[in-house]
Amino acid sequence: MRTFRGPWPDGKTGAMALTFDCDVTYAYAPARPGPDGPRTGAALFEKQPKRLQGYSRGLYGLNVGLPRVLDLLARRNVRGSFYLPGANVERWPDDFRRIVDAGHEVGAHGHEHENLSLYKDDPDGEALILKTCIAAFEKHLGRRPTGYRSPAWDMNLHSGRILMEEGITYDSSLFAEEAPYLLSDAYPDQPDLLEFPIDWSLDDATYYMWFMPPHLMAQFHDPDEVLRIWQAELDGIVGEGGVFTLTCHPSVIGRHHRMNILDRLLDHVEARGDIWLAPLDEIAAWVQPRMASSSAREAAEQGLDDSKVVIA
Repeated sequence: MRTFRGPWPDGKTGAMALTFDCDVTYAYAPARPGPDGPRTGAALFEKQPKRLQGYSRGLYGLNVGLPRVLDLLARRNVRGSFYLPGANVERWPDDFRRIVDAGHEVGAHGHEHENLSLYKDDPDGEALILKTCIAAFEKHLGRRPTGYRSPAWDMNLHSGRILMEEGITYDSSLFAEEAPYLLSDAYPDQPDLLEFPIDWSLDDATYYMWFMPPHLMAQFHDPDEVLRIWQAELDGIVGEGGVFTLTCHPSVIGRHHRMNILDRLLDHVEARGDIWLAPLDEIAAWVQPRMASSSAREAAEQGLDDSKVVIA
């Protein structure tokens, strides 16, 4: 499978992106498809939690974790990528405008954090969710997202086409590599959508998310252990010219002892000096034309018409 492993800017060995999924309450109460489509406006604001435990976890991420993350990134002069459900943007627009005002990327993350597996036979329903999310971005944040991350890290066979039709230029929801690649190079009948792979071992929730049994109960890992894992993965992925994509959630990483992991990881990046640290939209803008040039060269070598080589 064809991947992009450099060259990177300024002779860097590889790249790294700090990404944050701002699920707020929807991580704890997954949305189910409704007969009338995604809720917006009055119907959205009338939705009330039936229990407060999960809702309170989400509010911790919004009111404590997110400001703490933004403060860390400002102090370290780092731009990150934030993936937002459109419903959160509608409910708390001022909180999420802070992300935009600080110069970070904002990407689409469903509307009410819908699990796409529920839409495997409903491409029109899935497309409506994305359109609703994008409309919330345009109305409240003044911009359209160019990146996408699927809630629950899943994609249907029609998902890539829907994303490209709405102007999304990259996805970060799948697992097949450690470097950027095109969906069309990995999976049958898929479009030329750029993919930044992720992994559960590079997600804070794997180590710290906790629900009451029997749903899910992760062990509370020692921060030194998590740092060792992430640092080893960072060194390995970057050493092979790939992109280390770390996924965190403000409601999870926002505790003091976990924020310290990010601080120490950034110390390691600075000490190495050969890692390009950037949001995924910036990395995508670097990778896409170079993958396109590579595709054109390969096509020419094979006697194909360069005009038929397309990259999103």
